This record gives sequence, C-alpha cells and structure tokens, in this order.
Amino acid sequence: MPKSRSRRRPAQSSRPRTTRPSVVAQPAPGVRGKAERASAPALLWLSSKPAFLLPLLTVVLLVVGLAAPTAVGVPVLLLLAALVGWLSYLSWPVVQGVQRALRLGTVGLVLAAVAGRLTA
Repeated sequence: MPKSRSRRRPAQSSRPRTTRPSVVAQPAPGVRGKAERASAPALLWLSSKPAFLLPLLTVVLLVVGLAAPTAVGVPVLLLLAALVGWLSYLSWPVVQGVQRALRLGTVGLVLAAVAGRLTA
C-alpha cells in the first residue's frame, strides 16, 4: 500500500504575490537615461497589459507587413523594426552574448524584409 502524502497547503506569506518585479532601477545618465525616462510611460502601460499582447502585436505587424501591398507593408515593417529596436535598446544592458545577437538579428531580418519588399 503506498504511503499517503500530506496535502497540507504551504503557509501563506503576509506579502501579496506579484508576477512582476516591483523594483524600479534609477535611469542611466546621458542619452540612455533620457531614452529610459521617455520610454517609462509606454513600458508601464505595456506591463499592465496581458503578457501575450506584445508577442501578438509583433506577429500581427509581421503578417500585415509581409502580406499587405507594398505601400502599406513597408511602413508596417518599419514600425515593427522600430518597436523591436526600441525594446532591444532598452534591454541591452541586461542581456548578454547570444541574446544580444538574436536582438540584432531580429532587427536585421525585419529590415531585410523591408528591403525585399522595396525591390520586389
């Protein structure tokens, strides 16, 4: 006969559970600090939305950019490149090696798609 396992719940902590860190670092000095301060409202707005929103937005922008006529597709792809580039710039200090290469590669691929749309 198997041993019965205890089904007790762990003790509840007095702190509320959060899924996102509540610590906000001080912005860096110079141009990076200005970009971080200017981006703070948009980032706070994005962080208050469901986690699937940003990936869904990028997929929608990519599909529309590739499927729409050139007059619509190129601006949409440039918007996607700007979005990915902006987020990559802001996350650059906290990512390392391969993650940096993936971010640069993503922006490069979107810009290559723009070039392909313009030459086709």
